[in-house]
Amino acid sequence: MKIAHLLGQYLLQNKTMRLQGLGEFTMENFYDNPFEHEKGKVKIPDNAIKFTPNKKCGEDADLIEFISKHTGKIKPLASSDLEDFLNIGNQLLNVSKQFYIEGLGTMVLDANNNLNFSQGNELVPAAVTEETLSKKKYEIKENVDPVSFTDDGRSGSAGNSTRKFLVTLLVVAALALLGWGVYYFYDQWQSKTNSSIPQDIQPVLPTPVTAPDSTIPKSANDSVNTIGADSAAAPPSYKVIIETSKRARALKRHQDLLDMGYKVNMTTEDSVTFSIFTIINGPLSDTARVRDSIARFFGRKVIIDTSK
Repeated sequence: MKIAHLLGQYLLQNKTMRLQGLGEFTMENFYDNPFEHEKGKVKIPDNAIKFTPNKKCGEDADLIEFISKHTGKIKPLASSDLEDFLNIGNQLLNVSKQFYIEGLGTMVLDANNNLNFSQGNELVPAAVTEETLSKKKYEIKENVDPVSFTDDGRSGSAGNSTRKFLVTLLVVAALALLGWGVYYFYDQWQSKTNSSIPQDIQPVLPTPVTAPDSTIPKSANDSVNTIGADSAAAPPSYKVIIETSKRARALKRHQDLLDMGYKVNMTTEDSVTFSIFTIINGPLSDTARVRDSIARFFGRKVIIDTSK
């Protein structure tokens, strides 16, 4: 309900009303007659409302309690609503505009800065009885979830927002912890799977070069060495990168492969990611066969690196 309607109802019931910064209203020679009601409103005779200007007039505590009771708001909020309404009226008056209070009349400042009031001809909303007010409160509780307030005037919805934020934060933290746990156990499972490769299976590694047979005539050996001297001096070779992983994983895997008798090396460019590789001596045309053989053995994709 509008503040102006409540002001009219309060004046009807109490016959006297103070508005801070404006003055005092009184209602004379009028008694509420139910037969004069028209569609829930009361017709007030002309000149029944008198106004005494007083800019030093203070707040009417009974009026604040009346507004609080009929709006369902606590007193500080009811006082704030009335103050906002009167501030708007004072702003209108200060710029030579009329301040109209619905159902009561119009206020205006004259040329001498005096405040004048003229009663209106409109009907004032009839006062709400205690029975009607209680019924409305019951309907609100049944149909609408009312906003609760704490003793200091703050809405109880602030507490609900805090609880919702905390619940959301806990859910996010739980999901993050779950994701970390899945990653950790997957990494451990992968490490165990890789370390369980049978040691009696050998991957395609460089074939050692055997010394020439002493039974071959020296002249034959000399001719073989002479013919292949250039190729033996610089045999073709390339890297096969077996695995690329973080430092801890790479160090452990490198040591495991060494313990298993494999000739592997390890390198890094940023001290964060490490590559475990082996050197293959052989023609570059055979890289596809070597790559597939080593990939099947280790159960993972390997990379051929032909750069020197």
